[in-house]
Amino acid sequence: MSDSLEAIKKLVSECSIDELRALKAHLSTSLPHPLEIEWGIDAETILSAIRRSSDLTKRGVRGIIAEAVFENEVLSNLMAPGWQPASLLGDLPYDALLQKGDLSARIQIKLQRLEKGVPKLYYPRHYPENSLYVVEVQKTRSGESKTAKTHSGAEGEIAKTVAVTVKTRPYRFGDFDILAVNMHPSSGDWKSFRYTLAAWLLPRKDESLIEIFQPVAAAPNSVWTDDLAICLKWFESAEQRRVLSELLHLPKNRK
Repeated sequence: MSDSLEAIKKLVSECSIDELRALKAHLSTSLPHPLEIEWGIDAETILSAIRRSSDLTKRGVRGIIAEAVFENEVLSNLMAPGWQPASLLGDLPYDALLQKGDLSARIQIKLQRLEKGVPKLYYPRHYPENSLYVVEVQKTRSGESKTAKTHSGAEGEIAKTVAVTVKTRPYRFGDFDILAVNMHPSSGDWKSFRYTLAAWLLPRKDESLIEIFQPVAAAPNSVWTDDLAICLKWFESAEQRRVLSELLHLPKNRK
């Protein structure tokens, strides 16, 4: 680094909190993010809006952060000979596409499930402690239902009728090929992922559908890897496995 930059850093380290806030505002104005320009508002306000939003909204934002990290950190550093990222068009049941000659690998990216602010464990009474987490594998869409609410106004009562409900839809086997689970909730590292094949996931009672809550191994094993290149080798081999060989949490007389 240049001597002038080191001198600036030294001065910054000596600033008060108020001076740092003023400097931050100045730098934000001088180097605005493209989204600040597009929306006509500063990043601090955008972040404050996200912080005060509902849990559902925050989950959505965290989900797209996971997708951005996957694209910027995983795909850009992929060490899998022959595999190249491909462009996506339209509303698809997967978030990334890799191609190797005539072979395509469709990747769905999900975030490890949080429950009450902590990583959700997969049936902890039945499986070794902290060995399996949960990923929620389903599509989400919003629907609207109207509920009348009356509020007092300056000229009488005002009726307001807005309520939003959330409907979910399971994925089908064949919708995507690889599941990439961002493990930030348990690892604290946005670059930490687990990968498995979609064909290895647990089915629902209708075996054409993927079970919503899937077990994710805390550590890499024979069905979950932290290396996308390894998962692509599994995909090319077409070997048949299951993310759980035995469902210990279900009665023995039930599949």
